[in-house]
Amino acid sequence: MVATRKELMARPPRNQAPDLAQALDLTSGAIERLQCPSGKKQAFLRDSKAPGLRVRVTDNGAKSFVFEAKLNRETIRRTIGDVRAWDIEKARKEANRLRVAIDSGLDPRNLDKIQQAEQSRRAAQAVQEETTVQDAWTVYLEARKDSWGDRHYADHHALAKAGGVPAKRGTSGKGTTIAGPLHPLMSRRLSDLTPSVVEAWALEQGRARPTYGRLAW
Repeated sequence: MVATRKELMARPPRNQAPDLAQALDLTSGAIERLQCPSGKKQAFLRDSKAPGLRVRVTDNGAKSFVFEAKLNRETIRRTIGDVRAWDIEKARKEANRLRVAIDSGLDPRNLDKIQQAEQSRRAAQAVQEETTVQDAWTVYLEARKDSWGDRHYADHHALAKAGGVPAKRGTSGKGTTIAGPLHPLMSRRLSDLTPSVVEAWALEQGRARPTYGRLAW
């Protein structure tokens, strides 16, 4: 595309630092020529394409992309990254993302914390959704073990045993141990342990072994 006469006039000579008072269509050349004015700690060059995008230059020559905007009448800034690590188009994309956050009433400086909190929440939810009754039962037994006697602990452990182990006694003539009343629930996900599931389990256990089933309940 051929540049217009106005655009050509707005562009500083190749060896001249850009005018910090004017927004500029950022280029690598303009960023390279950018200098911090004498006597100042930092200065900013505004981009004309992405609202809020700036290039900050410090008195030691360090340059970085930053986003600047107003939120609740307060000027806020968030560093995007070093100009050597970010290309201009990616910096513009990030500035536009932060602009959307501002328009939604969010402080861009807190976006990382918000995202981390959401990721933690999703991870915790995923763990919760995959946690089985067996997982919860094991944690429960270990948490209570020191407060119980050995016999009481063994009784609780037996409530969830798998059964099927060859034995001569206590098998009701089957020749193998009988699974504990809680065992049918152990493989279920904790999130699937609904009242209807528990009621169906209690009904089945009440028919098969009412006393032991009541203890398990």
